[in-house]
Amino acid sequence: MTSPALLLTFISGLTVAHYAAAGPYEPCPFDPCIVLKEINALKEALEARDVPKVAFSARTSKGGAYGNFQGDTTLTYNAVITNVGDAYNPPTGIFTAPVKGLYYFTYFAHGGGTDRINLHLKKDGTIVAGIHDHPSDADTADNAGNAVFLELEQGNQVYVTLVANSAVYGEGFATTFSGVLLSKS
Repeated sequence: MTSPALLLTFISGLTVAHYAAAGPYEPCPFDPCIVLKEINALKEALEARDVPKVAFSARTSKGGAYGNFQGDTTLTYNAVITNVGDAYNPPTGIFTAPVKGLYYFTYFAHGGGTDRINLHLKKDGTIVAGIHDHPSDADTADNAGNAVFLELEQGNQVYVTLVANSAVYGEGFATTFSGVLLSKS
């Protein structure tokens, strides 16, 4: 049951309980049966909107520092936490929009020391967000993150690129990539 439908069911239950508890001495300004029928019709309409559930979260599981490649590399978040709708492809690291709509993406990275963090979030090859941290001998660990709302067409692809000569800590639970469909358009 969707959240609006659950809320409507709860409210209708409170309304009926209120008038049932009022007893025969308080006049009812409306017919509860008609109101319940209208609420149920609204609930059915909300549930019939055919909005797919699309959400994913994945993390890297690559055993320590990962990166410092000669060229930019699509980062594969190979340990899937959730993948409702199967729009995220763990072997490629690419999310493909199953429907046109408004999506929300986050990505975070852990790294530091003498390795530089430099990641780009891309939509069909175009950079839409970035995170960066300079290497340091004094600062042994860093975290970075960013988030964006994106209007996507069906088939658009979103992914994170590990920029050449940069690295992330590829083990644990700090280097993640997530996305969710907020509304279908």
